[in-house]
Parts: sequence; C-alpha cells; structure tokens
Amino acid sequence: MTRYERPGAHAERNAPAGSGGSGGSAGPIGPIGPDFWTLLGPDFAGKSTLLGRLHDVHGWHVISYDDRYLDGYPLIRELRRNWVDDAFAWTGRRYSAELVLSVLHPIVLHLRDELARAAGRDRVIVDSYYYKLLAKCRLFGVDHPPLFDYWRSFGQPRGVLYLDLPPEDAWLRSGRGATLNAFEHHGTPAGRTGFVRLQSELRTAVLAEVERLPLTVIDATEPPESVVAEVLACLGMAVAR
Repeated sequence: MTRYERPGAHAERNAPAGSGGSGGSAGPIGPIGPDFWTLLGPDFAGKSTLLGRLHDVHGWHVISYDDRYLDGYPLIRELRRNWVDDAFAWTGRRYSAELVLSVLHPIVLHLRDELARAAGRDRVIVDSYYYKLLAKCRLFGVDHPPLFDYWRSFGQPRGVLYLDLPPEDAWLRSGRGATLNAFEHHGTPAGRTGFVRLQSELRTAVLAEVERLPLTVIDATEPPESVVAEVLACLGMAVAR
C-alpha cells in the first residue's frame, strides 16, 4: 500500500492567494477544526463504498449528498438529481453560470449545516465537502469567485484523505464510459480522451484546494479491503491521539 502524508501548513492557512504552496489557487480558508475529516478522490475511486463501510461497520457519522444519506432531506435529493442533467448540462444556453451555481449552493450549504448539527460528535467524515464541486465547476468554466470564496470560509477538516486512482483505471471502473454523466468528462459524447483529461485536471485542482490542510494520499488501486484497512489506520491513529 502506497501512502504519503503531508502535514498542513497551518500557519499559512489564511495567507492570500498566490502566496505559496503549489500555486496558491485559493484565497483565505476557514479555521481548521478538530471535529471532522474529509474523504476525497476522483470519480470511481471507491469513495461511496468506503463511506458505506465506515458508516455501517465502523460507526462513523457520514455527511454526504449521496441518496442513501438524504432520507430526511427530499429538497437536497431533488436538487442533486436535477443539477447535472438539467442545470449543469444547459449552462450558457438555457441557464447562466450564476443561476446554475445558485442551484448547487444549497447542496453545499447542506453539508455545512450537517457539520453544525454534528458538532461534538466523534467520528465524523464528509464526502468530498465543497472541494470537488468547486474544482469541477472551475474546470468546466462555471465560475463565480464570490460564491467560491464564501465556501472556502467554512470550517476546515482536521485532515483530508485522498483516494488516488489513475484516470485510466477510473475509465475501466466506469465500464469504459458506460456509466458516465456530463459532470465526469470533457466533450460530447463521452469518450476516453475527454474523461482522462478531466480526471487528470481534477486531481491537480482538488489537491490545490486542500494544499494548506493535513493530507494523506492513499493508493486506491489496491484491493478494497487493503484500502479500507489503510483508511481505518489513518483515522484510528488520529482518533487515539
């Protein structure tokens, strides 16, 4: 199992954009707290399966906009279901970028609000938080800096776990494109070249968003049980401190 850890640059977390790190793509971020973790990774890295194991077997409180965690939030479920195929797909034609992001914004607020409701709980982990949504929107040209700066002002996790999967492996896991949606590839129709390009760009963009946070990168090409064991070791070591 390949893993590397990078301590967060806590002293620089509120430094202005461009002040250092791997390019300084983001402006000031919110305070780092002790109460939660974030799980990140590209599409098809296995985040949903891993979060399900953490929740069902190991007692972690998972915050996510996946359907299984939205039983009490029908509004968020409907926004999520409609956002990619309706709002995002028609950006610049039927809808402006600002309108499209205004529909996405409640989904991000839901993650923030769920974190507030989970304050004081042990073992809280957030699925991607706002990082992946923000990075993808920027890559697709759906950009509104004031809104993104507001998201960045939210409280930050004590650590980020990144499941690292090469784009070519992710393409195979997607059934060679059979299960893709429009938010997972460049170009129309979906194809390998557009998928690999987006996923490569996404890795760079997401890691830039979390460059000032404590980060552990985990090899997601390993067997699922090995990945689960590695994640549990990371979380367990931190919880035991």
